[in-house]
Amino acid sequence: MKDHHFFTYSMNNQAISEHLKKTFERHFQEGLEQGASLALYHRGENIMSLHAGWRDLKGQEPWTQDTLAPVWSAGKGIASACLLHALQEQHIPIDTRVATLWPEFAQAGKETITIAQLLSHRSGLAALDQKGLALTDHRAVVEALAAHPPNWIYDGSHGYGPRTFGFLIDELLRRLTGREPLSLYWRRVFGIPLGLDLWFGLPQAELARTATLIPPQGTPPPSAFGRAYSDHTSLTRRAFMEPGGGFQMTAMNQPALRQAAIISSGAIATADALARLYSILAMQHNNPFFHATTRQLMETPMTSGQDRVFMEDTVFSAGFMLSGTHGIMGPGARNFGHPGAGGALAFADPEHEWGFAYVPNKMHHGILTSLRTQRLVNALYFGVTT
Repeated sequence: MKDHHFFTYSMNNQAISEHLKKTFERHFQEGLEQGASLALYHRGENIMSLHAGWRDLKGQEPWTQDTLAPVWSAGKGIASACLLHALQEQHIPIDTRVATLWPEFAQAGKETITIAQLLSHRSGLAALDQKGLALTDHRAVVEALAAHPPNWIYDGSHGYGPRTFGFLIDELLRRLTGREPLSLYWRRVFGIPLGLDLWFGLPQAELARTATLIPPQGTPPPSAFGRAYSDHTSLTRRAFMEPGGGFQMTAMNQPALRQAAIISSGAIATADALARLYSILAMQHNNPFFHATTRQLMETPMTSGQDRVFMEDTVFSAGFMLSGTHGIMGPGARNFGHPGAGGALAFADPEHEWGFAYVPNKMHHGILTSLRTQRLVNALYFGVTT
């Protein structure tokens, strides 16, 4: 068995660091990882970072501190932060109707849907039933969404939009900014000023240091989600199929998809970039980007209960998932962030003003969390003294 070469640096809190390091190493020892990174930040400053393993399948290319990896839906929180920032800068309240900014959206009975409802997955646009649209064709997809009726009559319930959400957020931001795509807004406002290795649409020059994704192996355990997904007529299946149709997870190893700005599922990042950004989102005082009222939107529940798509309880604020009954982001009721397919996770802890991120390339089954992810979150809070 090859030596995985564990690295740590900037250990400012030994108790927390030791708990996380032991758990992180355990996953490699148990064969649960190929390569991975983890980071914890406080108010923009590093507490600890870990990386180990290999970014390729053959175990020939070591995973380094600056290894990038696709994080799937963990990028949705970053996209939501961009929209909230743009709304804040233009003094537009979150209860504004979407059609006020995007008139075409009013079609098919959607004229009263608000930005708050859209951000919290209550707009009824979890699934797009028009087939044949490419994930990379923003204009065609948003035109189809504008004309699409809600998947259900509005009743305050919510249903996660795994593919549609990013297009909706991106188009709203473009309407606010004179057609600036979210991928560019992110780099201009946050990515470049903070020096963050996080991209929606990876530059060609960065492809070589990006990890190869390894899809989940074996059969997923039985679940209500799995049963719904196996029904081709269900909202769950439809939500995860369009736009883009069915494709293998390994498709995200293709350079063309990595270079495309796919907001819902195409973010590529280091754990350090995600954790640092979330630690800034967690800052309650002297926040360099967000007013207190905007920050409150990130950590305040807007909807909770049975998710029409996930088929289990979830809690959403304005574009972020909250820890909820699963405790996927720890015990803090205000903790907010977003998981990604296969085990990736990034979140903010406002009480401690932390940002945490975990980024693997070996994917595991599980729609909200995985064994590895939950162990790491438990290790983080097991070491906390309050």
